[in-house]
Amino acid sequence: MKIVYNIIKILILLVFLLLAVSNTQTVSFYYLPGQPLDLPLIVVLFGAFVIGILFGMFALFGRLLSLRGENGRLRAEVKKSARVNEHDIQTASPASAADNAAQPKA
Repeated sequence: MKIVYNIIKILILLVFLLLAVSNTQTVSFYYLPGQPLDLPLIVVLFGAFVIGILFGMFALFGRLLSLRGENGRLRAEVKKSARVNEHDIQTASPASAADNAAQPKA
């Protein structure tokens, strides 16, 4: 399966490389009113891509924090449950051993 993922990654890289080579003409980018900046089109596209990634990461940041908190709470609950089960097993073991010793062997 890793080979398939690597092939897909290489194909995506080749598409981006093709876009970069074919979009070398300059465009006017207005970052402030009346302040044009002439940049290659691929730079503008890549900048928009990076800004989109950053906005997406910030949008998911709150959800990530809540999921981490829930994960920590669930881990603590599992540890507590494991300690209770271990305690039950230890207290039940001597009683069951005494029951087995009291029963006659066939």
